[in-house]
Amino acid sequence: MEVIHLTPEDTEKWWRYYESVGRPGPYHQPDYLRILEGDFEHDDERAEAFVLINGDDLVYYPYIRRSLESVPFASEAETNLSEYDDIVSSWYYGGPFTSRDDSELCEAFTEEFNEHCRSENIVAEFVRFDPNEGNHERFDCLGPEFNRKTVFVDLTKAKETLWKEFEKRNRNAIRQAQETEIEVEPTEDHEDYEAFYDIYTNAMDAKDATDHYRFDYRFFLDMLETNLSTLLVATYHDEVVGGAMVVHNEEVAHDYLRASDPDYWDMRVNNLICYEALMHMRNTGRKVFDFQGGRPGVFNFKKSFSPDRAKLYLGRSVHMPEVYSDLTDEAQRAGINTDGEYFPEYRVEQSN
Repeated sequence: MEVIHLTPEDTEKWWRYYESVGRPGPYHQPDYLRILEGDFEHDDERAEAFVLINGDDLVYYPYIRRSLESVPFASEAETNLSEYDDIVSSWYYGGPFTSRDDSELCEAFTEEFNEHCRSENIVAEFVRFDPNEGNHERFDCLGPEFNRKTVFVDLTKAKETLWKEFEKRNRNAIRQAQETEIEVEPTEDHEDYEAFYDIYTNAMDAKDATDHYRFDYRFFLDMLETNLSTLLVATYHDEVVGGAMVVHNEEVAHDYLRASDPDYWDMRVNNLICYEALMHMRNTGRKVFDFQGGRPGVFNFKKSFSPDRAKLYLGRSVHMPEVYSDLTDEAQRAGINTDGEYFPEYRVEQSN
């Protein structure tokens, strides 16, 4: 049995192991994690992957590693936080993948990865398994917990079938938008990138969104200059009024970042953006469009595009219980709510 620890400097190896488990969705690609690190929640994030090889079988597990020096009580902490880290899934989805379904392989991974985390001073681990890949099913030994339903669209269905499966209110909204002069098209124009970035940033400011949902412009460019994503923008009289960045591989597309100018909401610009994004992904050969989940109001909008549902499972692991307990106590003394469902308890809620 062999254990391999990868960083973005190990690009060639990283890609080889990613491909060995069937090239799962775009969130698990080494290029995506490399771009995401430092732009997800904290500057000190690092993309890593853990690989376990057992004969012809392997487990591939990419994640984001975060220094505990980024917790808000770091300067007052009695614990030397520079010595400790925790890890979180790639955004949106993550978790380990195997080359084949084998309970013994899962158990071996659990043991080896726990030992790796303790040797690396990784205190805790939070996983969002991928509903499209169903990788929680192969890692029952990690105790995945159901969190919520997500919405997906089966793009292999006939266009007429997809249209009929939209809720009536959504079909009416799309028709209303189509009767306006709003146009939605994919773009590679940097002026469109900048315009969408401004709209998205303004939307996050209006919502007082956490850092979890905010990105530097450099991140947008890095994403859009790869084959990982496509930007579609809505224009009205040559002015960009909204758009959607769709993250994808050859088969699965994800509703990633989307925003529009509130002045055009009454024209149902959001419905039209989503509809055109679906159709573009279908026309370019993708088989699934994942809307993911969201708060009740957001979920109600997304489910108007499809009756199909998947299930999101989460995993929580504490690898250094004594340190975790000390950190939670220190967070509580610093006024952080440690009694909610957010994990790890010693961090301020961003988003799970």
